[in-house]
Amino acid sequence: MEEIVYLNGRLMPLSQARLSPFDYGFLYGYGLFETMRAYSGHVFRLEAHLARLHRAAQVLGISLDITPDLSKAIYDTLGANHLTNARIRLTLSGGPGEPVPDIATCREPTVLINARDYAPYADSVYRQGFRAIVSSVGRNTRSPVSGLKSLSYLDNLLARREARVAGAHEAILLNDQGFIAEGSTSNVFLVVGKVLFTPGEDCGILPGVTRAVVLELARSANIEAVEKRISPEELAAADETFCTNSLIEIMPITGIGEDAIGPGVPGAVTEKLIAAYRRLVESTSHRAVY
Repeated sequence: MEEIVYLNGRLMPLSQARLSPFDYGFLYGYGLFETMRAYSGHVFRLEAHLARLHRAAQVLGISLDITPDLSKAIYDTLGANHLTNARIRLTLSGGPGEPVPDIATCREPTVLINARDYAPYADSVYRQGFRAIVSSVGRNTRSPVSGLKSLSYLDNLLARREARVAGAHEAILLNDQGFIAEGSTSNVFLVVGKVLFTPGEDCGILPGVTRAVVLELARSANIEAVEKRISPEELAAADETFCTNSLIEIMPITGIGEDAIGPGVPGAVTEKLIAAYRRLVESTSHRAVY
């Protein structure tokens, strides 16, 4: 069966979906996206994803007042593709405008939603953990885009390519002050002793939905969690490190470059948070929706 996508208020076969060549998402990266994961038909933390999208749209001046119910649109897309465990992408752009860059010429936003079956990493990958590198690509803390899940994703793509060339799974970006910001597609945490650390929002990070869940789980488990500036030296000397996003959930990082993090295996705090996250997913995925 052909994939069904949602485009500007309608479900349609992928082959029939058409975007304007003057869409500012294509021309200038003027837009946003959210990547979500559905478990047993339930989109985990959907409200948080949509709230972040609305906040970011206000920053960019993209009005969502005329868009349909995005929550319903997401579930309609899942249903149309007969999916229960899926990767969902919602893309929002400023819409078509004049070729000369002027966002005031964009009259109506473009909304595109697609959903595809998602097969998570095997348990063996979580037991082994990711290897990461510190990227040569930096993060600008003065840019408003650094805190948005923007379609202007070139820095992330270049950092991700750098990781692939090095045979690594993830690239960690430093900010313009030399501190840890985030991964190319993830937020970064480290553990020293029994204390959990992660870069604060002033470090040029995207405030990830999964990052927020991890901080909630840490508080519930009486794990001290601190948001602060973290140097590359502190990262290298950590007892444990992991990265987070909505698809991989919590993934241990067991090596940076050629050096192991701690003993080179996932640590106790990381494993405790992984188990807590999966329990939370299981408990929420049984709730009835639509």
